[in-house]
Amino acid sequence: MESYFLSSASAIDVARAIFYVAAGLLLYTWLLYPAVLAILPARRSPADPASGTTGPRFPFVSVVVAAYNEEDAIESKIRGFLANTYPGQSELLIVSDGSTDRTVEIASRFISSRVRVFGESGRRGKGAALALAEPYARGEIVVFTDATSVFAPHTLTELVRPFEDDRVGLVTGRVQVEGCPIAGLYRHYENVIEHLEQRGGVISTAHGCVYALRRSLWLPHDPRLTNDFFHPIFVNLRGFDVVVAPEAVCVEAYSPEPEIQFSRQVRMVALAAFVYLKYFPVLLHDRKWRSLLILTSHKLMRWFTVPYLVLIGISAARLAGYGTIYTAALGAELLCVAVAAAGALIKDLRKHSRVSFVTDFVTLNVAGTFGLWKACRRQLPTVWETTSTPVSAATSLRQEPVK
Repeated sequence: MESYFLSSASAIDVARAIFYVAAGLLLYTWLLYPAVLAILPARRSPADPASGTTGPRFPFVSVVVAAYNEEDAIESKIRGFLANTYPGQSELLIVSDGSTDRTVEIASRFISSRVRVFGESGRRGKGAALALAEPYARGEIVVFTDATSVFAPHTLTELVRPFEDDRVGLVTGRVQVEGCPIAGLYRHYENVIEHLEQRGGVISTAHGCVYALRRSLWLPHDPRLTNDFFHPIFVNLRGFDVVVAPEAVCVEAYSPEPEIQFSRQVRMVALAAFVYLKYFPVLLHDRKWRSLLILTSHKLMRWFTVPYLVLIGISAARLAGYGTIYTAALGAELLCVAVAAAGALIKDLRKHSRVSFVTDFVTLNVAGTFGLWKACRRQLPTVWETTSTPVSAATSLRQEPVK
């Protein structure tokens, strides 16, 4: 009897330890991490114009777009580029990654000295598509964006302006999400964190739809290393800073379909986690402590959100009756799971913002766990799907610039 009592007491202690450790990690990941960033000393002042210049310098810019079946968006993307107000020289390079619709046909109508079109007959993924354009880019600054993303007229100018500081190697803009108030609220939260991170010349990731890189820093690499996550790491390893240009605005539409959100998040996390796992030893060897803190706190620990919640739920169930906090935690988790499931199964419920928020939060964080698992198993989804539907037969493409 005494042995059973000790065993039971020990189990309760273990459950308590699991509950508070998991809850503490969850609290740090989502709430305390921004506070830590706020008290860290700034490593540098905001980007200042290079000394000795008589005015702003606007170097040649190459805008690169990797597209797959974007016939509904590609013309608008090209017209938006041609209408931008950037005062320097600029060009647009469109790379079709095995599109089977009219993407190349539509883009080819705009071929000129400022718009060039490249293509491949088969799909190799976004990284390979971007690498195809690299030898042809003439700009001193390379801007990466997506076919469906919309730049404000002044975005290119604002994105390039910080490069007047020779210490800056990469600049990312701001994303404005349309079509979902909850997604917009989340972006505001992310913007605060990015502002705090860039005080030290480091950010966790660039926005793939709106960031710029010095052409001299764009080197060939494994196409599985997703550019918007790999490039900020590589830039810091080369001794350059990464900054955020808050006025370089890019607008993206939000898909309300949980299935689309889930698959996109799995792909993004799997590729980002692959980069993290590959470069963690390199950052450790080079003593890039700030980079390690930011990448681990902002990315890796978030990908463990669902495991944290599972541990909290299991331990709270074991501790029910031993304190109000455990009962409340268990009840809150069960309620969230029920609301998320209802929101996923009943589309009409997703019109309610609270239901939508819970469903999206659970969907994206479960997807993050799946993505991390895929990365650990080297199951990397290098190709991506567009939300538009192909409507025409396959187009024969070449691996040379279209003349």
